[in-house]
Amino acid sequence: MRYIFVFLVSALPFVAVADQDSLEGLALRKSYPIQLYMGACVVARAQPSNVEKQAIDMGFKEATPDVAANYLQGHKGKAWVASNEHGSFAIASQERGLCSVFIHQGEPDKLIAGMEAWLPPKNSGFSYKEELVSESEQLKTTAYKIYRSNALMEQWVITTAKQQGGQLAAIMSYNAR
Repeated sequence: MRYIFVFLVSALPFVAVADQDSLEGLALRKSYPIQLYMGACVVARAQPSNVEKQAIDMGFKEATPDVAANYLQGHKGKAWVASNEHGSFAIASQERGLCSVFIHQGEPDKLIAGMEAWLPPKNSGFSYKEELVSESEQLKTTAYKIYRSNALMEQWVITTAKQQGGQLAAIMSYNAR
């Protein structure tokens, strides 16, 4: 009996760490910016009509043409904007099948961790490859290519500002294959 007690007491810190890690992962997956990205872009599979429905359901308003042009970057599509207790955000849906969430505040490392918390776990039937797309003094862009049985299914991309306090913290983009 004494050995069981010693084993349980010695194993307790590892259980607490595992619980803390899972709680942190859950918190990252529940953060408002990643919920916007998952709801508006990933669930909608970047289909413009689906993105529009999701954006409206999430309380976003269609952007004026001048504001939308900033988010669409010369491509045809629509954009929606919202400001709330979490900050200021925009969702852009380009007709070419690209959906992006623009996050105007936040910590880039936490935004990256939030996206990574949603990547498929090992032995899930899916895999992913992380790729540094570009990096400058101001921005860093990383792509996560998600595969199923070695076939590319979709791509998640995050561009983050390297310096906090600017007008844009991150852009999370989704491109269905």
